[in-house]
Amino acid sequence: MEQTPVLKVEDIRKRFGEKEILKGVSLEINRGDIKAIIGPSGGGKSTLLHCINFLTLFDAGRVFLNGEEIDHTDRRRLYAYRQKVGMIFQDFNLFDHLSALQNVQIGLVRVKKIPKARARERAVAELERVGLKEHMDKYPAELSGGQKQRVSIARALAMDPEVMLLDEPTSALDPELVGEVHAVIKRLAAGGMTMVLVTHEIAFAGSLAREILFMDEGVILEKGPPQEILYGAKRERTREFCDKIIHFHHKDNG
Repeated sequence: MEQTPVLKVEDIRKRFGEKEILKGVSLEINRGDIKAIIGPSGGGKSTLLHCINFLTLFDAGRVFLNGEEIDHTDRRRLYAYRQKVGMIFQDFNLFDHLSALQNVQIGLVRVKKIPKARARERAVAELERVGLKEHMDKYPAELSGGQKQRVSIARALAMDPEVMLLDEPTSALDPELVGEVHAVIKRLAAGGMTMVLVTHEIAFAGSLAREILFMDEGVILEKGPPQEILYGAKRERTREFCDKIIHFHHKDNG
């Protein structure tokens, strides 16, 4: 019996003015799947994640969670959907006037209506899970980029998401801070979290994902297991991109 994908995206199209950014993108994510989307800047990767989470409204297409189509005009259903589909942004999206603990706690209290004492307990547990319990009373300005991103991951996890969307989660970080965020993401993967990851970090994508999707000019050109896409892609455009990135990565680490 075929399993129902936990998340299904069907023929998503999006224009900004004259420019067509997404030209009919479809994908299915089964429970426990980890998909990495790679490709050149401006190819539509981040826009796709924003459309999946209805942060950007698309012109055509449909999104399903556990087989049920999401109607973004129904605010209550949309809030419920966003709790189940957590989003991690490049720029952390934390509230600067709240401590790390309060940033994680706020959604539990305001959205899930959990009593404050219980919400605090859960927030502390999630910060501990990402290795930040001792920093829970610090404000974003007192945290490093890697710590801020880990707070945003803890905040998403506190909502008990079924799927996590990660949009270039380490692109705003200094190179020496990338590892601590990678370690948290790897632990989530090992725990069975379903994830869609947009990244320029080919080696990380290759080590984490079950499937890599190569996206360019608003379409998914090719997809397959990491080894196949990174080192034996069928399409010239995919090969060209991966060769360049892998060469650059080796040179950087050489």
